[in-house]
Amino acid sequence: MPDTQSFTRGIFAGVILDSLLFPYPRPLEERNPDEARTVRRLIKELRALDGDLIDSARIDEEESIPEEVIRAFAEIGMLGLTIPRQYGGLELSSSAYARVFGTLSTIDASLAVLVGVHCGLGAKAIVLHGNDEQKERYLPPLARGDFLAAYALTEPDVGSDAQNIKATATLSKDGSHWRLNGRKIWIGNGQRAGVIATFAQVAVMRRGETVHRPTAFLIRPDMPGFKILGTVRKLGIRGSTQAELSYEGMVVPADHLLGSVGRGFSVAVHVLNAGRLTLAAGCTGGTKRILKEMTTYGEQRIQFGHPLDDFEITQRKLSRMASEIYASDAMLGVLASLVDRGDNDFSLEAACAKVFASDMIWRAADDMVQLAGGRGYVKPYPYERLLRDSRINRIFEGANEVLTLFIALNGVQAPAQELKEIGTALRRPLRNLGLLGGYATSRVRLRLGQTSTLDIALHERLNKHKDFFEKHVAELGAATDRAIVRHREKIVDRQFILERLANMAIDMFATACVIARTQSLIDERGIERCERELALCDLFCVEAGRRFRTNRTNLDARAHEIDETRRAIASAVRKGNGYFVTDAILDE
Repeated sequence: MPDTQSFTRGIFAGVILDSLLFPYPRPLEERNPDEARTVRRLIKELRALDGDLIDSARIDEEESIPEEVIRAFAEIGMLGLTIPRQYGGLELSSSAYARVFGTLSTIDASLAVLVGVHCGLGAKAIVLHGNDEQKERYLPPLARGDFLAAYALTEPDVGSDAQNIKATATLSKDGSHWRLNGRKIWIGNGQRAGVIATFAQVAVMRRGETVHRPTAFLIRPDMPGFKILGTVRKLGIRGSTQAELSYEGMVVPADHLLGSVGRGFSVAVHVLNAGRLTLAAGCTGGTKRILKEMTTYGEQRIQFGHPLDDFEITQRKLSRMASEIYASDAMLGVLASLVDRGDNDFSLEAACAKVFASDMIWRAADDMVQLAGGRGYVKPYPYERLLRDSRINRIFEGANEVLTLFIALNGVQAPAQELKEIGTALRRPLRNLGLLGGYATSRVRLRLGQTSTLDIALHERLNKHKDFFEKHVAELGAATDRAIVRHREKIVDRQFILERLANMAIDMFATACVIARTQSLIDERGIERCERELALCDLFCVEAGRRFRTNRTNLDARAHEIDETRRAIASAVRKGNGYFVTDAILDE
């Protein structure tokens, strides 16, 4: 089991675990030249397909991905990215997979969803938790593209909370098969998948009593009792299919148990944690495309005698977008390295990267539509599609609001363990949110070598950012302690406070990654050749620091009064079933 050290959890306690981020990971070319060549080949072949076989406007309009595109993907290896070589796959590292996925996301979001579900969820579940027979049976045809993989966790009443799913599985008396009953919704590739990793509650004995625990299974559409109830029409990513599935006494052979009985939660955790890296990579790649589209449009569109890119309001948007891409890219490099290393808990870092990148691409797409004006709102221009496609990312792989609470609750738990009642209170929400984490509940201890300072050598050009970073980490630790002392066990219900603490932590993790990446570029190129990157670093660190200070200020006593006002107004809205004041012009 990986060490439970986490950079993000550390900063909640005012501790900077700089060895987890510094030195910044070396490029893939240096770490694995052969894999880097494979990645470059895949990127080249994807771009060759774009605009030829891949017609994004058609995919969106027809709400379907043509079979010939899936076949072409199989031929170049895109359906075997995460599958070991012995089973016909490419067995890419997390870093390489993220890089390929980032490029795919610049080409078509629906295709990215198809590959992400197939490679990053369905096939990945078998790679991580399947036995030898299951791998031999399913991985080779998945790599060849004989059929697709899917991952069915989400249910109508409980969403993706694996601990509380309603589907059930009962073992036959002779032990030959299981019978599954339940429904699953929003299942990517569910309509066309040949094998699906799914989850159901199974009765097990724990401490002398019968309890129900999530258990993972592999199912196929030809199993008796399996039904596809239909697919949904969506705002965006229209080419991908999200299906509703029904299990009605579905007969699943006993050898299709995935992992062990009662351990489905662990299967879900490991698969989804890695999935957040992929989603963040896709959002980052997608934002790079939007920045390119926005820059091109702004240069060509003349208003008031000047290109739109000449105007400072446009320049503010371009510069912010570029600096945020720089930060998101820096986080990806760190996160991918942590995942590949496998010796530390990266669940909070994955959550931070996912929240940051998915918020970023939504803002970028909105800015693109705004810049394009009427052209941004209509077809055949691609801008409205980019906006629609980007929206799902703030919901996929854990809604951002839930992930924000997860970050804060895990961060708060470390210092809160000193107070018994707070530790007890924290266990319930952490158990409910546990799907979003991994190991995620260990206490941070100030051990030998752990300090509240960034104890690494930096170029003097970065010292001002280092000083503010250290100051802000200390303030985050102090703010966390004050929140715990003030609210004690009730801290779990103070979501206004938890949200601010989480946003402070996200900005500090991003800032640390930016500093580390910039230092690595200075080491590689020299300070004279890094002026553009230093400008990106300067802008991001300053803006992140300002956001941090706003959140910190909003934790004081006066902000508490505003929070009480928010609660009172929300209560009035609920009682009035909406807006409750008479109309200013004419009441009905």
